[in-house]
Amino acid sequence: MPPAAEPLSNSRHADSDGEDAARLVIRTGGADLVATLLTAASGKHGIQVLGPRLQPPAANCLRHNASCICDLVIDDAPSDAEVHYSVERSRDIGRAPVWHSPNLDQANTLPGSTVVITGSGEAFRDIEPALDFLQRVRPRYIIHHMTRPLAAGPLWDMIRNGPMTRDGIPSADYLAVIVDASDLRAEGIAISQALSWEATAEDFVRNLGSNGRLDTLVTCPNLIVRFGTEGVIYHRGRDACDPKLYYHPRKMEGERRSGKDAQMIGLSSAFTAGVALGFADSNPPNCDRGIRFGISAASGLSKRGFTHSPLDDAPDYPIAQIMESLALDRQHAVVSIPSARISSGEKWSIFESVTGDPAELARQIITFGPEKALATCPIQQFGDLLTVERSEQESLRAVVEAVNERLNSSIRRPTSIGIIGSAGSGKKFTASNLAAHISSDRSTNRLNYNARLLKKDDLVSACHAIRDHTASGELTIVIFENFEAVLEADSALLNDFLVIMRDGQFTDRGSVHSLGSPLMFFLVNHDNTSGTDEPFPPPTPTSPRTTDFRPRPALDLSLLMDYLHGLVRVSGPNMSSAQDKAYSVRRAIMLRHLLAQKHPHLIVNGKMNVEEGVLHALLLVPRYKHGLHSLEMIISTSRLSGRNKFDVSALPPEEQIQLHVDGKIFMSHLRAPKLVPSLREKLAEGMFEVYKKRRVVMCKNEEELKALETDRSMRDWDELAPELKESTRAQADDIPRKLRAVGCFMLNEERSEPLVKVPEFSVDELDMLSEIEHERFNAERLQRQWRMGARNSKQRTTPFLVPWRDLTQEWKDVDRVMVECVPSILEKAGWHIYRMREDVEMNGTS
Repeated sequence: MPPAAEPLSNSRHADSDGEDAARLVIRTGGADLVATLLTAASGKHGIQVLGPRLQPPAANCLRHNASCICDLVIDDAPSDAEVHYSVERSRDIGRAPVWHSPNLDQANTLPGSTVVITGSGEAFRDIEPALDFLQRVRPRYIIHHMTRPLAAGPLWDMIRNGPMTRDGIPSADYLAVIVDASDLRAEGIAISQALSWEATAEDFVRNLGSNGRLDTLVTCPNLIVRFGTEGVIYHRGRDACDPKLYYHPRKMEGERRSGKDAQMIGLSSAFTAGVALGFADSNPPNCDRGIRFGISAASGLSKRGFTHSPLDDAPDYPIAQIMESLALDRQHAVVSIPSARISSGEKWSIFESVTGDPAELARQIITFGPEKALATCPIQQFGDLLTVERSEQESLRAVVEAVNERLNSSIRRPTSIGIIGSAGSGKKFTASNLAAHISSDRSTNRLNYNARLLKKDDLVSACHAIRDHTASGELTIVIFENFEAVLEADSALLNDFLVIMRDGQFTDRGSVHSLGSPLMFFLVNHDNTSGTDEPFPPPTPTSPRTTDFRPRPALDLSLLMDYLHGLVRVSGPNMSSAQDKAYSVRRAIMLRHLLAQKHPHLIVNGKMNVEEGVLHALLLVPRYKHGLHSLEMIISTSRLSGRNKFDVSALPPEEQIQLHVDGKIFMSHLRAPKLVPSLREKLAEGMFEVYKKRRVVMCKNEEELKALETDRSMRDWDELAPELKESTRAQADDIPRKLRAVGCFMLNEERSEPLVKVPEFSVDELDMLSEIEHERFNAERLQRQWRMGARNSKQRTTPFLVPWRDLTQEWKDVDRVMVECVPSILEKAGWHIYRMREDVEMNGTS
């Protein structure tokens, strides 16, 4: 069995006189903590646990076995009646670990026994007992939580090919090695931290093999790399398969949320205990089950921290609480890391991997909210700002890290952040929420200035105000809007601003003053119109000035870039390029926020009540002329007071809508949107052939067959009347709506988990979709002025304008066949039906 360490907890309490008192408490960690956790789960899982033999806690135990000392503090606001402690400071003693074997005389080791090893064999003071132990036991499973130095020493050489069978043959699949990402980084493996899960995964793929000494670790059959309690990468080094990334969609590595996760030690041991329960619970071993148990155990310990033990009136690990509630983790999503694509230099996006049609996802965001619709997508939140795009997440995260680094240092100069985007992209909203995120635990002052209106004297006055606020000791946040005016060639303030940004100084009447260390945001309106990626011209200002009709002066952004400590490019609600697939999702997040903020009464039972046609128009109109401002104006001028649904009648008149979008396109989207013409024609023709075959099957005799030959609706597609063709095309246009009704969508590419391919509809789904199809048929015929009567397409009469319940079974079956054929017809056209696998619980995001 593995070695054991005994961390020391120094817990501070208040004595009866109100003074702080220190108390020394001894708690075992490492292998003994693993054994204690497994013992607590032994009854539930039917296992027997033999832990390491340790010396009793005494002075000599501290001298020989202690590995670290921790200072604990009592949490200020416990969520229950228990007293909880978190780790304020931890110091490693640095003593070499000692191997502690279990007492094998206590029980017979069975052929399916599992050995859990913690630590590094190379670091043990005496490795021979460990080697002898493994020779005697010959376990079926080995789980090794490896610490530094990695992949070194005779113990690793003995187990790296897997446990030996009784016949002396190694079983590679029965070995699992757990490594903390911090240990890989310490060994020279360059893996980014808390930037984005994509960046972490890409660095892992590209750099894992960069240290040749770790080749045996890279080729380990089951390598499990921990990234705190927030993520895990599972790598099968001997198989030609992609690694898997388990990630928390709302947290990055090492991130605490709302102060609910305690600073804690022993998380690796808790994870190892969970892996042991799942990994060795099946044949062959189940790494996915082990990882999910491990994440659950480590997360439980992180949330609880140390609790107060009544046994000795001192802090202790919450063993019983963790193992009693242990279940397979469902708060982390999993995705395959595309190693080949990453190795070829391609940038990878989890958002694109785990979502389907962006337009359909955008509808879900508005209807059900981003938390539910984006349950498996990595979302990063900064104040009220939600971001799903990797590039934006990484730039925002880098800015936060850079700002915190400077604010926590002794640098007495400004920190300058650039926020660049087109007019109306939401730069001020981004800057305000970024500032709120950074200053969440600081006392702040905020100042806003419009750089376009500033004169020399105004800037000097502003600098004095900033200086006075920074002198108070509070964090001063300054936002300069329309800073592009300062960057124009004829600006008289450019040099003054550059000196402020570079040196933190300004001049007033010949005297030089220090500005202090404010946090300054520079908001620049800038359209990227230099390349073909920009599909639309710059927007026309809402209130044009004379200067707006002149050519806009070119901006030299390089002057600004030289003095910035961070930069964020804001895309806004409009499509930024032909490759921008996420614009409808960005727009949906903005729209949901606006509606929830200004019209919360539209949310009924967690669902935003917006008519489908209005959703189509707001989400799919190509461009808002003034960006976010146009979207806000359409919402603010809609008649929504006292309504419980946002329908077409609530929208402002078309003339007013025309001020903010292309009115004709917007109004066309209020009606049912049409498919791409080429796809529309393919699907309509395919559905028409299915209809014709069904009509032939329905014939009961030769007379009915002959009658079909003269039926105008049974002609070949090329000879079919235009009105009947258009009717079938409308039926094809309705496919996406029907798919949404059963939680599905269509994609023109093959995808894997977490998207699940739907080759056919279930019986219940067919029943529902058949009725929806008949309702669509009735609506279409009534809109085209058809009426009840004998079937006659020339006279526009049909006997089927009746409710579904009154339709004969024969014709109900026609509707059923027309929806049953949809998956196969889409397949022939190169499209597939998918639905999102829903197995991520979002109740743990707070």
